[in-house]
Amino acid sequence: MSKFQMQIETEYPILFLSDASPKVTYPDNTGQSFATATADCLCFYVLSYVDGASLVTVTDEECEAGGREMFSGTIEASTGVLTVTDSTPFYYLNIPVPTGSVSVSIWADDDRNPDWVWIKLGAIRDY
Repeated sequence: MSKFQMQIETEYPILFLSDASPKVTYPDNTGQSFATATADCLCFYVLSYVDGASLVTVTDEECEAGGREMFSGTIEASTGVLTVTDSTPFYYLNIPVPTGSVSVSIWADDDRNPDWVWIKLGAIRDY
């Protein structure tokens, strides 16, 4: 089991979980959903820096924080690495995962201004 936690303050209230490839297809529009996705990229809301930091947890464990499940699906990890970035793009985290399709579930305490976001990946590789 692996767990990574970060307090993240970002200018724009959105983060991306995507394949580490430079040819990622970002969602065109976040719309009204908490999370939107393409085959290799998922974007989701966090707090804007003016509202404070969001605690972002990336793990292969079930959510222990409560909240609501906001997203469930898969993301293609052709490089075997998923990254958490913001729109600048600043790379917060690189996560080693099995190459191919990885299941992703996201929970949060709010759909627009989450104090915390919990991301469960189907598998995280150990080194």
